[in-house]
Amino acid sequence: MQEISDTELLRQYADSNSEPAFTALVTRYINLVYSAAVRKTGNPHAAEEIAQAVFIILAQKAKAWRKETILSGWLYQTTRLMAANFLRGEIRRSRREQEAYMQSLSNEKDLWQQVEPLLDDAMGLLSEKDRNAIVLRFFEKKSFQEVGAAFGISENAAKKRIIRGLEKLRKSFTQRGVSSSAVVIAAAFSANSVHAAPIALTKTISAAAVVKGATASASTLTLIKGGLKLMAWTKMKTTLAVGAVALLAAVTTTTITYMPTLRAHALASRNLARAQSGVAIAPQAIVQAAANSKILIFRDVRSWDRNPDFEEDLTDLHFKYTVKSSQEMAATDLSGYDVVIIPGAQWNTGYYPHYLENAALFDHYVSNGGTLLLELNGAEHSHIPLPGGVRMVSHGAVDNLLAIPEHPVLLPLGGKPIHAHFASHGYLTDVPKDAMILITEMNKQGLPVNRPTFVEYGYGSGRVIAACQCFHDRDGSGRGPLMATAVEYAAVKHWFLPK
Repeated sequence: MQEISDTELLRQYADSNSEPAFTALVTRYINLVYSAAVRKTGNPHAAEEIAQAVFIILAQKAKAWRKETILSGWLYQTTRLMAANFLRGEIRRSRREQEAYMQSLSNEKDLWQQVEPLLDDAMGLLSEKDRNAIVLRFFEKKSFQEVGAAFGISENAAKKRIIRGLEKLRKSFTQRGVSSSAVVIAAAFSANSVHAAPIALTKTISAAAVVKGATASASTLTLIKGGLKLMAWTKMKTTLAVGAVALLAAVTTTTITYMPTLRAHALASRNLARAQSGVAIAPQAIVQAAANSKILIFRDVRSWDRNPDFEEDLTDLHFKYTVKSSQEMAATDLSGYDVVIIPGAQWNTGYYPHYLENAALFDHYVSNGGTLLLELNGAEHSHIPLPGGVRMVSHGAVDNLLAIPEHPVLLPLGGKPIHAHFASHGYLTDVPKDAMILITEMNKQGLPVNRPTFVEYGYGSGRVIAACQCFHDRDGSGRGPLMATAVEYAAVKHWFLPK
């Protein structure tokens, strides 16, 4: 007997509130939803609650369901968004749970164990069509012909779309230190991406979803509310981007006087949308980095007597670290450290002359695979060279614009510009052509100026992350949380891959 289609089951449920029809859908897709949720959170209990919330949302949207929507792709994306929202709200508790989870893993470093914590964030970087193709092929085990039929394209076109999606995932994994071929990754997906949900979960979800969540727990309702907001914003991103393009196109028929203002408004809207698309560093990856990383701070004095400083944030994140004075730079073997931190405001102590004397030491450290994190305010008059010959020019700017608002380090800013008496203390010159410009100076019209103030670039086998901003929030600028995200990013070493 031919299987009833997803669309028909949804229509039956929407028309007559048919519990058998909805239960059939839950049975069909519960393993996919539950697996994505447990993979993202590392918490089976939370995954059950997320799965319940996802199907309740489906029940609420059944009457307005568009027949061209691929249900498995929609369920996967909704689960991913819900799980990400859960992690943001439960980040500290999640870290403790992930730490216990990591300790329970065996020492076997097979491909799936390396890929699993990276998979869902990498899937989030794919386009909707590529992501849906991957879900259909490897999560639902559909043939190329069936994938093509779902998209209304040929079998060959479906195969090309899946290969393209796999290649994008492969590149994303490579950037995060996991190297393999697309063929091997595909095999790992097929064998591991979906596993059985608890037997009783289908019945629990069906009962709650059929009554639109009326019997759901308070925590599940909170998940639903947050998830719906996140889904609405994710959908709005495309509208904002299209609107910005249309706005700029329309301006060509008006006087050029209004172009800067219109461009600035479009850019601001786009940055807010891009920030919402950003993916935070996975708590599981942070826990693993904290357990395995050694961090060194060269410090002569506290930076503005701020609290927290790097030491407090590192302690809070459970990282092991050492603090040395600038006088110890020459005698220190940096090769034993994963990250070296140069904090800000080390003036009037001889710190920057000591750095200048040992610049070659830091060049050698980075070129051989080390990560150097520099908070450069305070160094603007010292003329110290960064690895690769990058230098800082003294220039106090009031406004800074985020060039890559979706970068993991910048997510706390939410895409908004930095405004402060000194939004940045200088800008960087002789930056490598392939460097990522994270933040630039901004002019009075709200548009970027070619003066990068926060950059990330590779040098040899290592990485340099250099900011001309100060990581404190005394002025209400919102920069304070960047200290923790910069440390997490530098230690985890899952380097961001811009689209």
